[in-house]
Amino acid sequence: MNLDIHLDIYKEFLLSEKNLSQNTINNYIVDLKQFLIFFINHESINKNIKRYISSLRKKNISNATINRKISSLKNFLKFLHSEKIIKDINLDIFESLNNSKKIPKAISKDEINKIFISLNNSNYINKNIYIIILKLMYLSGLRISEALSLKWSDLSKADMSLNIYGKGSKERKSYLTIDFVDTLYSLKKNEGFIFNIKGKKITARSVNKFLDKAYKDGLIEYKISSHIFRHSFATSMLENDADIRHIQKLLGHSSISTTEIYTKV
Repeated sequence: MNLDIHLDIYKEFLLSEKNLSQNTINNYIVDLKQFLIFFINHESINKNIKRYISSLRKKNISNATINRKISSLKNFLKFLHSEKIIKDINLDIFESLNNSKKIPKAISKDEINKIFISLNNSNYINKNIYIIILKLMYLSGLRISEALSLKWSDLSKADMSLNIYGKGSKERKSYLTIDFVDTLYSLKKNEGFIFNIKGKKITARSVNKFLDKAYKDGLIEYKISSHIFRHSFATSMLENDADIRHIQKLLGHSSISTTEIYTKV
């Protein structure tokens, strides 16, 4: 059975029915193509699955990565089964490995302030816009992808809020101080993305390269990524006795168990 020919309709399903981002869909397809390379046509699907999962567990990769690959494959085959393209799948084969959730790194408010002072004292090109992006993540808990996708139409000066479009096209609001709203408006030159350089949307990679350069130049004591500012927002909220359900809503987590990881930081 040739399963490759069904990848395109599955991609269409993930995009139109599941509302997944293009980046997430691409990751799913990479995982599935690894399985399809491994696939032997004259064997049953169940035998192929067993051999593939066994091979993953012999590799030097984390349980989290294995579980993701297994989940990608399981969802693909369930889709094919629902479309009556394949039948007789044994879903009991898809047993996940224990996956201990990593406790995210976070840094204190004083350390955050030191980082911003150091970055501000640098002579890097476009440092101001990068600093504003990181400050927004620290003040609101946005993901880097959410911050960089913001458009001027998402910002309301009247109620000092941002409309955020998170994972799975879920929407939520984030509220800012009037000073920070004014800071954002100081960037405005035209419509479109709030964070752009010469009209071109800023990428997450360029933000992290900015932080990496600061570390290599000795401006920051340790290597960090942009995600640490979101993590530090969550732990700061907890330290100030914010309700965990409120933090969950601000972070855009669909499950409270994800937010509860921060209580262990």
